[in-house]
Amino acid sequence: MAGYNEIRGLRVKYLSANPSNPEEGEVWYNSTLGQLKANVLGTAVWTTGGNLNTKRSATVAGTVSAGLASFGYIYPPSSPEGGSNVTEEYNGTAWTTVNTANTPRYQVNSTGTQTAAVALGGFAGAGSTPGGGPYSPTTAFESYNGTTWTNLTGSPTAKAGDPPMTGTSTALVQAAGIVDTSGTPSNQVQEYNGSWSAGENYPASAQGVSAAGTLTAAIFMGGATNAPGSSKLDTAFEYDGTDFSATGSITTASTGFGGRTGTQTASIFAGGASPFNNTTLEYNGSVFAVNPATPVSGRPQIGQGKMSGTSNTAALVCGAGGTPTMTTTEEFAGAVVEVKTLTTS
Repeated sequence: MAGYNEIRGLRVKYLSANPSNPEEGEVWYNSTLGQLKANVLGTAVWTTGGNLNTKRSATVAGTVSAGLASFGYIYPPSSPEGGSNVTEEYNGTAWTTVNTANTPRYQVNSTGTQTAAVALGGFAGAGSTPGGGPYSPTTAFESYNGTTWTNLTGSPTAKAGDPPMTGTSTALVQAAGIVDTSGTPSNQVQEYNGSWSAGENYPASAQGVSAAGTLTAAIFMGGATNAPGSSKLDTAFEYDGTDFSATGSITTASTGFGGRTGTQTASIFAGGASPFNNTTLEYNGSVFAVNPATPVSGRPQIGQGKMSGTSNTAALVCGAGGTPTMTTTEEFAGAVVEVKTLTTS
């Protein structure tokens, strides 16, 4: 039988220490440790980060090491119940409460960085009734510069339900979402590039859609065509800044994924409605696949506005609404090439 040397043409190196800069796929024996080593692709993981200070269904922007959590609904027994304008910043370890936003609201979506973010839409209301209602979808659009929130020109159409959007604080696309307190889905598309304009209609009137990418290279996926969210979609569409085109569908129709992490050709989505509530999906520009890394069990569906990151290898999730309301933070680290010990198991 041919041995490794005959098949591969190389012997396994016998070294007293790991090489300082091994090539991907390189294998060697560390004689000091008595272990067979290889430089191979590791495993993606979700880990727990620091808790939010205010328990609410916040929207999150920024990165794992510089996150921004804002707005959201404060559920009893926490108080005051209702839409919030609380803002917190994350340094990769802990959240710090900073200046509040202008319009208290919930089911908001945000995008951008910790020092250049925008937050759009949601349900806003004012009054003395329990919970601060009555609420209605708002066109409110605010920017955050790392210190202060500023009111910008509102969107043409009021949207709520974590209005599906992706892009940067100065160039974004918002598609679908809900337009009234009954949860009526919309197919309207709004683009912001310093000013608002209408885009091509989304291929379906839907809510709970999730997105990643940029204004001119985005991917939208999933959602539901009715207010209860029971008529789920398995479809996905790419957007080039002008037109939507169908791409590979997700394996099971679902809604409410966390998004806005990665590009049109390399993105991740996590924590959709059952059976995907503890699942991470990868998209490579044509196909969706399940990543083995799983968010922490027990979290409700994440929702488009509750996840943020700069790539498909680093994402931040925090808070959750409904029952139970959560303050927990989760951080996603994608698989990277690293030195591993080879065993027989």
